[in-house]
Amino acid sequence: MTNTQPHILSVPLPQNAHRWAEEFATQQDNPQKGKQVYLNTLAVYAVHSYLKWLNIETALNQGDSWHHALRAIFDVADLVLPGVGKLECRPVLPGEAAIVLPLTMTQERIGYVGVQFSQQLDYVELLGFLPARETAESPAILQIAQLQSFDPLFEIIHRRTLLINLRQWVTGIFETDWQPPELVFANNLRSSSTIIRSTNSISRAKVISLESQVLLLLQLTPTDSEVFDIRLRIYPGDDSIHLPPDLQMIVLDEAGNTGMEVQARDADDWMQLEFSCQHEEKFSVKIVLGETSLTEEFVV
Repeated sequence: MTNTQPHILSVPLPQNAHRWAEEFATQQDNPQKGKQVYLNTLAVYAVHSYLKWLNIETALNQGDSWHHALRAIFDVADLVLPGVGKLECRPVLPGEAAIVLPLTMTQERIGYVGVQFSQQLDYVELLGFLPARETAESPAILQIAQLQSFDPLFEIIHRRTLLINLRQWVTGIFETDWQPPELVFANNLRSSSTIIRSTNSISRAKVISLESQVLLLLQLTPTDSEVFDIRLRIYPGDDSIHLPPDLQMIVLDEAGNTGMEVQARDADDWMQLEFSCQHEEKFSVKIVLGETSLTEEFVV
């Protein structure tokens, strides 16, 4: 992979990429749709290859572009970056000066990459990146001249990987250290029996190691609007029956101000905080025990 012009990266297309593209294209109802799927698949694979080369994690098979039914119905060219979001990888044919975005592209995108194809389809040029925040609310056309270097993408990836993206949980994408509660609580039957389960909620838990070990459970419940209800609970770990005395759980807003807090008393076997967040709202959960503390940062 080499720089051919400022901000333009040349990425080879291996036979493996063409095999995927051909397989997906032959599943379509007509040649025009097959060509669209072929190019979309190569564009997504090329961006995946570039990011993989930079040791940036991608989930190639979790995007709509890798979903049999969705790519048959819609014009999809998305690449999932776990914990970050979806990147739109749009093909650009020789001579084109703009990228036409499909009207059916309704899911959140962190931004857009222009992928310029050669006549032989043996390599592509990544023309640049445009953050979604710098586009109109529902852009229909992006001019190639609008594309920037990939530095803003790397900044977004760095910033968002420090955050736990709860909206990704709704689509089934989870950080590896946040596990199903039944796994985290497998050896703590007392705590497991107090977990509130709901059919429309998503629950994950993780082990928090301070002066002693505790278990943090987060339950996310989407509502009918852009509001999410959040329940946080802490349970004892290390086969303990009760929480450590004076253990604190504090919820902070994006500015770092304390929104609410709770402190364990003698003989508490769990403690809880509940609140609601709007789309794109950020908050932190700080857990304090003695001289040690740990903060988890979230975005909805």
